[in-house]
Amino acid sequence: MEAKILAKSSSQPEPYSVVVKWNNNKLSALCSCPAGEIGQLCKHKYAVLSNDRDILYDKKQSEQLNKIFEWVQLSSFPSLLSELEQAEEEKDEAIEKAKKKYSTVKHKIARLLSEGV
Repeated sequence: MEAKILAKSSSQPEPYSVVVKWNNNKLSALCSCPAGEIGQLCKHKYAVLSNDRDILYDKKQSEQLNKIFEWVQLSSFPSLLSELEQAEEEKDEAIEKAKKKYSTVKHKIARLLSEGV
């Protein structure tokens, strides 16, 4: 089975095409945007697979989006999405830790330059 969604684009007036396939209990998605064409997880695929109606270029495709979301629920995508969200939290924590360390070292250098190194 296959479904095609026209997805809004923030960079061009014409929509991108997101094609979602459900074959042999496996989900696949392709997008015609530059990132999607090289196989990346673009915002268009992410939005369609997350059942985000704001991405719809044509609101009449709501039923088709519902069908895609049924396929998504039968796939491993929800667990992969959880894994991605956890990795994002870990990334944000690591960035915050690095920023604090950077600030601490910067203040240390400033203090030592005032006192003499």
